Order: sequence, then structure tokens, then C-alpha cells
Amino acid sequence: MSKKMTFRKKGLAVILCLMMGIATIAGCGKEEETPVVEADEDALEVPEVKGKEETVGAFTLLVPKGMEAEEGSSESVVTLSDDDASIVFQVVDKSEAKDYVKALIEEDDSFEEITFSLDGTKWSGASYKKDFVVYAKIGKSTVIAIGTGYKYTDDIPLAVLASLEVESGAETVSIGGASGKGGTFVYGDGLFTVEYTGAFRETDPSSEFGDLVSQDGDQKVYITSVYDWDDLDDLGDEISSYNYDMQDLTVDGKDAILFTYEDYFGDYTADFVIPLDWVYRTPSGNEMVAVRIYTTGSTAEEAASDDFMELINSVDVNDDYVTDEGETSSYGSADWEGYWERGWYGFWIVSDACTDFESNIGYAYDCLATFDCDGDEVHMQVVDAKSEQGELDVDVYFNHYEDMTDSGWLISDQGQILGYDIGYYDAIIDPESDAQLLDDYISMNVDLYDEDGNWVLEISFFLRPWGSDFNDFAYVDEADLPYMCVNWDPVTADMFPFNYDSWYVDIMDDPFPGLDAIVGQVVE
Repeated sequence: MSKKMTFRKKGLAVILCLMMGIATIAGCGKEEETPVVEADEDALEVPEVKGKEETVGAFTLLVPKGMEAEEGSSESVVTLSDDDASIVFQVVDKSEAKDYVKALIEEDDSFEEITFSLDGTKWSGASYKKDFVVYAKIGKSTVIAIGTGYKYTDDIPLAVLASLEVESGAETVSIGGASGKGGTFVYGDGLFTVEYTGAFRETDPSSEFGDLVSQDGDQKVYITSVYDWDDLDDLGDEISSYNYDMQDLTVDGKDAILFTYEDYFGDYTADFVIPLDWVYRTPSGNEMVAVRIYTTGSTAEEAASDDFMELINSVDVNDDYVTDEGETSSYGSADWEGYWERGWYGFWIVSDACTDFESNIGYAYDCLATFDCDGDEVHMQVVDAKSEQGELDVDVYFNHYEDMTDSGWLISDQGQILGYDIGYYDAIIDPESDAQLLDDYISMNVDLYDEDGNWVLEISFFLRPWGSDFNDFAYVDEADLPYMCVNWDPVTADMFPFNYDSWYVDIMDDPFPGLDAIVGQVVE
């Protein structure tokens, strides 16, 4: 039931109506004033960068040409990277982002506070040379971007930041990892794993010092493996040159050592090593004889922090990949299957040809190869850089024969090479014979015949395990290896596959990428 308006309230209402009317009349005839908009001095322009828009995890963003965007430990964590730089995007709590930047500036005087506006969005953070951390509100979420290898004013980070969109309701994660739980770093197709806690985050693995995989503030941790016994000896000699402290540890049931020392740059280094008694090798060719994890800090205690100790104590070495005894060379496997079942890189070349194919002499292409062993049968497959669809150049079955060496030797049984049928004894691969000239390569020389039995081509293959360099080819006389090189220069003795520098060298330390990885890589 409504109440009647009192006299006092009626009087007040009349007065208000009169005042509003007077104000309206007073405003008649005046021009409406245009609001003054002050220029945003911190605004940066959005540059044009070639690429395409992609949705990865909870983010929609511009992926510049030549870069890849991959989801991390959560759909709310995405890494945009190329060979030299990366930006990690995370949906985070705003207060955590502010605290992260504040701590970064307080702990490292090199970082300076920055703020800027980009396409109407206000970003805050810190930067130093080619590293930056910035955060902003995108839609209803706070996003932090942590860049390595870029200035924040470079075209790529600006274009990508301006393109960011975030899925509604995206999960908020800790800067240290999804939900603050960290994650697992898998090294070399599973040679070993490392658990990193919420204090660390996984970062872009490319680094001149090793495989940078974790970072907490400005502390970077490098996790890598030592490939062979000579490298392990060299590491020992290097550490011995410092005035170091040594602590014996047991990690994953194996004897380990933690060295702390001041290095040549004046940084305090915590260098953790697990020397292994055996060689560990995966089927794709990754190999190690020791695990190494190291970091630096302003003091020895800072380098060997509790978080770093927790990280190294989480190492789990996969004993399924033991292949041979530590007293032998890294490829001295008593298990001959381990010798063959790796990824291989090299090239093939037409050495000679009949009149109809004479113009093909000298044709050569980089190639990738694999060998699969089943009992005494070995299946060889090869794909080269000229292929557009990944067609096999070589699909041949060999019989394996023991000869008291680590590899044995192979004799063809049946298959095809460049579409020509191969039969028993048509192709032979004998690593021991090849080793008389150079270490650790294999060759195969084959004569090809058409279906009428007419000789067509002579073709030669030269392969090395994935990750090997070809530098020693430069010291071999042409007379000894007349067809071993595609780019033969008698002055410099430059003997490398066409794509050696332009493609292979940049990725040779990565795991074997599979046969199709080389498709379309041919140099014109």
C-alpha cells in the first residue's frame, strides 16, 4: 500500500522541477562543447608483420612467418618461438603479475620499469636489452608476456601483443607453471626427465650455453646431456681449472656430484653432473654419457638454492636406453641394433649413367635415413630434399651379418631404389670398411638396372648419424673420395651436402625429426 506524499516532500519536488527548468532554459542557444582528449604520449604504433592468426590453447594470436606457437603445461600457457627468441604468454592473477615484475626489478638492477599503450591497451612491466616482462588486461583476463631475445619495442612482440585475444573463462595459472605445480621436462626423447616446481617455468630451449628449460625471475637453469666420453673429460678439465667446492650426491640411485665455483665472468656457478657407467641411446639417435644441470647466481648459496636442489634431485634417468659399457667409445655398441636404429643424415649422388641418363650425372640431394631391425633383417628407408610428398628414394630389406664389430654389415635382399628393383647382393653397407677413411659414416654404392636388365645409373649414398658434423670431409683428398661431395671445390676442399649450412646445422642438436622433415628443403 503506497503512502501519500507529505507537504514537505511536495515542496521539495516543486523546487527541483523549477531548478531543472531554469537550467534547461539557460542552456538554450549555446553550442555544445567538444570534450578535450589528451594525446597518449606512451602509445606505440602497431607494426605490420607477416603471419597468420591462430588459436592455440586459450589464446588467439598472430603467429609471424617462421615462428611456431605451442601450448604449454596448460591451455593458458602458450610459447611463441623461433630458433633465436621466444615469448611465453600466460593467463595470470593481476596481483601475481605485479609482484613478479616488482621482484624482478628489485633483484636485478639492469631491469627498468616500462609502461606503454598499444592499440588502446595499457601494458606495464620491465625490460632489459633483449628481455622483457609485461602484463595487461585482455578482455576479462590478465595476461603476462615474458620475452627472451626481443626488445619489447621490436615489431614482432608489438604486433603479437596487439593481436592477443583470450578465451572467455580461461584458467588462471601461476607464473611458475600450471596451477603453481610446475611440470616435467623430457630430455632427448626420454633419456631423462626433470620435474620443475612452481618456482620455475619451462622456457625456450635454445641457448648458446645449453638447453635453457627453467627460469625463476632472473635465475636461468640449463639442462642438457654430455654426448660422449671425450666431452665428459673436457667438462672435467674445465671444472678442474676453477677453485671449486665439491659435494657428493646420490640422485636416481646413481652417484652424482655438485660443483660450486666462481667462473671466469665472476658469476658463482652451481654445476651438477651425473656421470653414467654406460652409454644411453634412443632409437632416434639421441645419446648421452652424463646428465648436466647448471645455473649461476651472485653467490654460491644463491646459485645452489633450495629450488635448484629440488630440481636436480628430481632427475630420473631412463635405464631402458642403456646400450653399451662405459669403457668403450660412444658408438662401440655390443648391441648391433643400437648402431643402426638411429636417425641418419647425408646425401646421395648420381655417380655415373648410361647415355640416356648422362645429363643426370652429378645430381645430388640431401637425405634422411632410418634402419629398423627385426632379428637379422634390417629395413632401410630414405627420403630426400627434392621430395614434395615424402616419397621413398630407398625402401630396401637387408640381411645382417656378424663380423666381430659393433655394427656388422648389411647385404641387400629385396626392395627398390629410385623406383628400380633391388635384389640379393645388389647393395652392401660395411661400416668397418668405410671407417678406414673417416670415422663414423656409412656409404652404399649401387648399380641400377631397368626391367629389361639394361644398366641405367650408378648411385652412391653417404650417411652419418643425426647430429654428426661433416667438417672432417674437408680434409679428404678428392682422389680418395671422388664422388663423396656435392659441392666439391678443389681449392678449399669444401665437401658438404647442399643444405648442410642452410638447414641441417641449425637443428642438428635437436632430436631426429623423422624422414619427412627434409621434404622440400632442397636448395635451388
